[in-house]
Order: sequence, then structure tokens, then C-alpha cells
Amino acid sequence: MPAEYAFVSVPKQSNNQGLANGKKNVIIVFDFDKTTTYTRDEKGVQVTALAFQQEYKPIGIFVDEGSIDAGDAVGGENYGRGFNHNFKFNHPGDDLAFAEFKANNINASLGVIYVPCDSSKPCKIYGTPCQPLKITKADEVDTNENNRQEVELATDSLTWPVGRIAKNLIPVTDNAEINAFLGLSTGL
Repeated sequence: MPAEYAFVSVPKQSNNQGLANGKKNVIIVFDFDKTTTYTRDEKGVQVTALAFQQEYKPIGIFVDEGSIDAGDAVGGENYGRGFNHNFKFNHPGDDLAFAEFKANNINASLGVIYVPCDSSKPCKIYGTPCQPLKITKADEVDTNENNRQEVELATDSLTWPVGRIAKNLIPVTDNAEINAFLGLSTGL
């Protein structure tokens, strides 16, 4: 893939480029086993196509946006380095639908997309078809102070860095309200 990369400068973009990116309180989750198309450009970061099997739609999950902790980390040895992806979040409450999501996806090959509040920032996609995210923690916390689900997903093996994906390439979810909130188009 990276054969087309040109060694170029990475200048300062703004005085505030290190500020945290605000995140919406809904993430998109999908099963990589249901993808029919997933491609990245020749530089290895920009996702250029994402499509799913007919009738399959990703889902949106309500999260505490302040709990999102996501990224990639370098791992491996000389000449075998790559990136591990991770995505952590809390889901407030203990609703049945989320318990069913946990029960039926604990071993699934998942991907996560988040859409930032600032439309000038890129949407990010975590996991790849060959190195999907796996649920590594899905703990219910039910105390006199909190009622939430603490969830962590991570890749098992090394892959490319976290991908960037244009919003118009993100397939709509199964929920019209979530699609409207995230600004996803049905293409109609």
C-alpha cells in the first residue's frame, strides 16, 4: 500500500491543533464479517470505500462522550512494527438492548466509527477486516453512585494506523434518528 507515499513535511496546522476533538455521544458499530468492500488509499490511512452485505446496517450506540478513549499504539519488533487499535467508552444505564448487544457480540469481529462534533475534523474508523476490534471488557457497574457499562475493544494483532473516513462514505445505521443526529445521508 504505502508505495505511493512521498516523504513530505508535516507543518504546524494551527495554534490549537493539539486541543481535544469534541465527540458526539453516539458511535457507529459494525461487524467486519458483514463487509463486502473495505479499501484504503495507497498511503494506507484514508478509507476510500466501505460497504456491507445487502440488508445489513451498522448500529449506533449511545455513549458518554466524555468517556471515549480511543487511538492506536505502536507494537512489534524491528521490521515487524504496526499498530494496535483500541476504543473505550461507557454506556450509561443497564438497558436490555445493550445487554443483548454484549451477549451476542462478545466474540464478534467489530469495527467502530466516530463522528466528531466539528465537521472540519475527520471521522475515524477503528479496526480493519483482517484485524478487527474484539470486546476485551464489557463490565456492568451498578452501585449507589453509578449505573453504566464500561466497554473496551482492541485489535489482537498489528495492523495499519486508525483510518480516516469521509462522512459521505459511512453507511447509514438501522436508526433514522441516529442517522439524522450524525448527519449520515441515505443517498436518496
